[in-house]
Amino acid sequence: MLAFVVVVGLAAWASRWLAGQARGLQRPAFTLLGGVALGGQRQVCAVRVGRRVLVLGLGEKQISLLQTITDPEEIALLLPPPSPPPGGDVFRRILAAARRGGRTDA
Repeated sequence: MLAFVVVVGLAAWASRWLAGQARGLQRPAFTLLGGVALGGQRQVCAVRVGRRVLVLGLGEKQISLLQTITDPEEIALLLPPPSPPPGGDVFRRILAAARRGGRTDA
């Protein structure tokens, strides 16, 4: 029974890991990092394009490039922290349940 639980857990983890790898290969060309409304229909936003971050001013009828950021350290400060891999917590709970003899706390 323990071996079955471990094999199922490993299979679930592997499928999620492979799906995450496939998503990583298909990274979108543009990533919206965030924005700030300035009032009316104006705002400033940051968009990641490849290795650059563009700071854009958005008006009612136009878009203006305000700044291009290429410094890797500056970009790292603007990016959100990396998210944990999906399913990692589920796998830990399955292993913990297997160690307790199949009992779950949930």
